[in-house]
Amino acid sequence: MDHDFISIIVPAHNEERYLSQCLASLIDQDYPSEKYEIILVNNNSTDGTEKIAKSFKVITFDQKTGPVGAVRNAGAASAKGSILAFIDADCIAPKNWLSTGFSLINNGNTVCGGGYDLRPKPFWLEKAWLLKTDQPPKDLLGGCIIINKNHFFSIGGFDEKITSGEDTKLTISLKKKGYKVIMDSALNVIHLGNPIKLGHFFTRQVWHSENYLQNFSDSIKDPTFYLVIAFLASIVTMVLFIILNNSAGFTIFFAIAAIIPVTLSVKRLFRSKYLLSNLRNLPSIYLLDLTYVSARVIGLYKSFVTIIKSI
Repeated sequence: MDHDFISIIVPAHNEERYLSQCLASLIDQDYPSEKYEIILVNNNSTDGTEKIAKSFKVITFDQKTGPVGAVRNAGAASAKGSILAFIDADCIAPKNWLSTGFSLINNGNTVCGGGYDLRPKPFWLEKAWLLKTDQPPKDLLGGCIIINKNHFFSIGGFDEKITSGEDTKLTISLKKKGYKVIMDSALNVIHLGNPIKLGHFFTRQVWHSENYLQNFSDSIKDPTFYLVIAFLASIVTMVLFIILNNSAGFTIFFAIAAIIPVTLSVKRLFRSKYLLSNLRNLPSIYLLDLTYVSARVIGLYKSFVTIIKSI
């Protein structure tokens, strides 16, 4: 197995909208064409995903069961490359994505990843959520990872028991094993699949949090988890004071519930490093953070119900 051969893994479930742009960007890499393969793992698509993949003459096969972690693992298991590159079907890779990734990981126990850039003309929701920044994310994102195949399987790949957060858990497992995780903006990909409607954003955040209690050991290390708990407690207390007809108590906890999203907004604004530029979108930013904590409360409830049903 060549040490510089790369297998690109693309999980796909009904991805006809952006798949052509994704595959075109992967075929157009400046990395030698004979040194990489593209593997599309079709996860029960009912649209034109498979037809599009075959038109690009990439390797395709089906993985019908399991969440996205299982789909990515299936692609990795069939890969002939000594290096794995994970990208999502709604992402566009820059021309030097593979060559940059190879140069970054070609150094001992290193794993690397990038973040998500906005499309050239983003929607308001995208701009308010993915604030202008030059800082890469702190953890690996499933849609932009380059890793040595042996390293990947030494920690068991992606967790197949959870439906979301598998990329964060992969980061934690790699670091525990002693691997160095490098996040570099040079590896950023353009993410076209961001929610552009508030309802879609809400649904996605519910999905991202429906494993909160299943991943409790990881959740308790996340400060946002405590904000979600505090928001839920505030809402429950507000309802209690309404029942008791106590307007003063209701007002206090209404204010607390309203302030919690502000905490998230301030954190995101300062982390972006472009405070003044992003302040122009402050109302939209607050609206999204309010939607975010509300959706995460629903996700926490779904996580609780799942555990109760399993008892």
